[in-house]
Amino acid sequence: MQFGGVLVFGCSDELANSGLKADERAIAAQEVPVATVSTGLAIRNEERPVEIIATASESLIKEVDDAISNMDCKVVKIGALFSEESIGIVSRSLQQRAQLLQVLDVEPFFKTGPAPKQEVITALRKEILPSIKILSATVPEVKALLDEAGIAIDYPKSIQDVQSMANTLRSLGPEYVIIKREIFEESDGMTTLHFVLCGGEEPLTLTSRFENPKRLFGASYSIPPAIAAHLAKGYCVPEAVSASFKFVEEMLKGGQYFI
Repeated sequence: MQFGGVLVFGCSDELANSGLKADERAIAAQEVPVATVSTGLAIRNEERPVEIIATASESLIKEVDDAISNMDCKVVKIGALFSEESIGIVSRSLQQRAQLLQVLDVEPFFKTGPAPKQEVITALRKEILPSIKILSATVPEVKALLDEAGIAIDYPKSIQDVQSMANTLRSLGPEYVIIKREIFEESDGMTTLHFVLCGGEEPLTLTSRFENPKRLFGASYSIPPAIAAHLAKGYCVPEAVSASFKFVEEMLKGGQYFI
């Protein structure tokens, strides 16, 4: 069966389980075509923090146009964007292609390289969030977006609080918001994955705790690209989210997370 492809915006990284390489592998594992556009390059040095060299605007515009022209793209997965200018380029390009489903992974936006400046968060909220189908984030990242928008909200103390936080963020544009968490317990080698998905009819909540024989951590970064791949295959949003968490769970159980 022929599926539409997934176009990924993100940061190039020399590590196999980080950045665009990890996204490519997670999408390819679902047997879905994938193309990537690099928004920057992560330079790693043990003596100093990760340095980001952002892709020049002219090169970014050309890469976007070439990628979209050369594949049957159905879904766009957006990761790290490093400037107001790069956000504007991506936003304008996607506005011309409103039929594309957009999945925004906020985690690399906040965690790739130095923390984003306030004006960059503002640009993300104003130019990207209104057109997003699914936004994936952790609690601190959701709070950062809401704080920037001037919406006061406390850290959640219950699942109901998490649902309220997700629905509040939906007021800024995303049709669905998924708040996820990955916990590894060193004492017994167990991983817990859980998420709250808000949008559509009723909130969807799932928690899974299982043995992690190789004690790997960070696999939840591959959940958003896997969601994009399942959407490209025609899954509805709750099905795509559940299948993607299951995909990561099975990798961790088998000790096969891109190693």
